[in-house]
Amino acid sequence: MSARATYALLSQRFAREAGSAIRLSNEQRALTATVAGKLNDGAYRMVADPCPCGKPGADLVLCEVDRYGLPLNTVLCSSCGTLRIDPYPDDAGVADFYTRYYQQMYGRAGDKAAYFTKQQAYGERILESIKDKVPAGSFVFEIGCGAGGALEVLQKAGYRVGGCDYSRELIEYGCDRGLSLSWGPPIETLKSLPAASLIYMHHVFEHVRDPLSQLLELRELLAPGGKVLIIVPDVSRISEFPFPAGDLRLFVHIAHRFNFSLEGFRLLAARAGLAVDSLQQRDAHASPEFWAVTSRLSADAKPEVDLHAGQSMLAYLRRTERMRKFRLTRGQFIGLPARIRGKLSRLLGRSRSSPPSIQPDVS
Repeated sequence: MSARATYALLSQRFAREAGSAIRLSNEQRALTATVAGKLNDGAYRMVADPCPCGKPGADLVLCEVDRYGLPLNTVLCSSCGTLRIDPYPDDAGVADFYTRYYQQMYGRAGDKAAYFTKQQAYGERILESIKDKVPAGSFVFEIGCGAGGALEVLQKAGYRVGGCDYSRELIEYGCDRGLSLSWGPPIETLKSLPAASLIYMHHVFEHVRDPLSQLLELRELLAPGGKVLIIVPDVSRISEFPFPAGDLRLFVHIAHRFNFSLEGFRLLAARAGLAVDSLQQRDAHASPEFWAVTSRLSADAKPEVDLHAGQSMLAYLRRTERMRKFRLTRGQFIGLPARIRGKLSRLLGRSRSSPPSIQPDVS
């Protein structure tokens, strides 16, 4: 966190003592307590980094706690409007978290077959977006592939595929289905494979501790004419969708170091020598996201700069927090029927065994 950081909490819900913003199962509470201990006792070495947009500007501390109640500061870059957790665990801490706690703490993949099917659904969306841009037979690689459901869709469409992830169980599941998947870090894995015509990250890039370094390395590993497709949550539209229905705290959690603004992503890509060929704001499972297709940047190209992006994001988040308090966001109206059904279900006793799902399974 910058020495020039200024505290600008959106409300008392974002103060350190606020605790968890969601209902947790007993297992989740135990895992969260373990991770909190590692954050507090130094087992996870914390590293402070400037915003990857590269522009000068003060950081504004919007939140002192993540949605699980973990003691983590989220700051907003006053230049580009990107949010990031800062300081954040170093590479060793990140690897430990994802290997030992992430899947269970987030309740993501208890039923591997169902999880694989969900991945196939976003694989269909990726196939639709690339089939006219990346020829069949090309090598396509997914970073953070989980069990590889999306890759199976692409493989059946005629692409050569590969992927990597930090979950050994999910990698083994995908390999048992005939996919070529690897456990471990993406750059080292990619160096041992053919140059990829497409590298994609579906709700993964927001997890990366050092996104600039990763993009710089990925650029060098692309085949001629290759592209990098990045799909991330879109914090600039949280008021418009049932999830998070204007509640920024649900978007702020340890696995997502970043909530990129569109301006922040453009600037980051340019620093990495990548041109943003297209940037689309889309939705997934009633939640906002954006899709960025990038390729090698020509030497003389320079991105346009929005000098007001940081102020605009701060104003939007403050306005959204006020509207959420009085249940006036569009997302709250749209999600009202589902909330009523959930309350009725709990009253009838059908939801006592486990907490409700609090986010789409896209992270």
